[in-house]
Amino acid sequence: MKRIAILGPAPPYRGGISLFAFSLAEAYRDLGYQVQFINFKEQYPQLLFPGKGQYDYTITDNEFVNKRILVPWQPKTWGQTIYEIKQYKPDAIIVSWFLPYFAPAYGYIIKRIPNTPIIILAHNILAHEKWILEKQLLKYVFKPATKIVTLSKATLEELHNELPLYISKKGVLGFHPCYEHYISEVVPFPQRNTLLFFGLIKPYKGLDVLLRAMPKVINAVPDAKLIIAGEVYGKCDVYTELINSLGIGSKVECYFRFISDPEIAHFFSQSCLCILPYKSASQSGVIATSYSFGVPVLASNVGGLGEYVAEGETGYLVPPDNPSALAEKIILHLTQKPDMRKAIDNFTKRYSWKALAELTLQ
Repeated sequence: MKRIAILGPAPPYRGGISLFAFSLAEAYRDLGYQVQFINFKEQYPQLLFPGKGQYDYTITDNEFVNKRILVPWQPKTWGQTIYEIKQYKPDAIIVSWFLPYFAPAYGYIIKRIPNTPIIILAHNILAHEKWILEKQLLKYVFKPATKIVTLSKATLEELHNELPLYISKKGVLGFHPCYEHYISEVVPFPQRNTLLFFGLIKPYKGLDVLLRAMPKVINAVPDAKLIIAGEVYGKCDVYTELINSLGIGSKVECYFRFISDPEIAHFFSQSCLCILPYKSASQSGVIATSYSFGVPVLASNVGGLGEYVAEGETGYLVPPDNPSALAEKIILHLTQKPDMRKAIDNFTKRYSWKALAELTLQ
């Protein structure tokens, strides 16, 4: 049996990168591969982690060997990680890339695993926040890679624009599959006018844009309601104060905390539209999650988001940072109430975890 090692966040670490790695591991297993996670013992020092916790124990990883070894800021663990990988003797190493913070550790490790294909799975190229020496860090990690798989055309273009040809020519276009373990929980077409903003809340996610659109929405559709479900990186005061100043407090339910896996269905089951008013993006696991429940999306047309939305079929696209345009599309959806589930189902079938797993190993 051939062996795959996945280097990067995996359960019990929470977040989209960890869930993505777990779903991909299941696909490799179903293709007949043995899979082992090369995971973090500690992922971030608490000083650099503004959230309230780093773990989600609701996703079990018992079906895979999970070596929790690496501490990015402790070089002694880099050597231990190399030793474990060499002991495992994988036929390929999948590296989950999303943040320059991991570059020193990742680069050191993969340079010292000779004669083994290194496939970097790039959730983005440039980070959403500015990093010192970012391009140098990218080169350090990407140079020894055998292949770089991106999850959107926009990210692939960024790879070609930001890095030299000897690196960018390794780029291959992939995609973000929908999460299959939610499929059985697809809910009936909701009649209520409930909107959902879901996931980790950072400034580039544009929650402020959505809140500024809500007065216009409420004026046109008085029973419209917004649910915000996700942990704020930083302080939530900026959003609660904006809600109060706009006078929409009675129409907005705020759950400013990490949403564990079993709770996700609860929020999507109430919602007729998931909104991603992002100011910048590469691609988004939130779209994949929303489609998994058969819920259409309204997204800003930035980065690779537009590649995952068929206008008027699986959702809508609007210009970024434009509350008025956002409000108009919301009102259109709430007044017309189109049932987009069949189109979403057809979309999700084209982008399977098995297909992505096969693409990474071609």
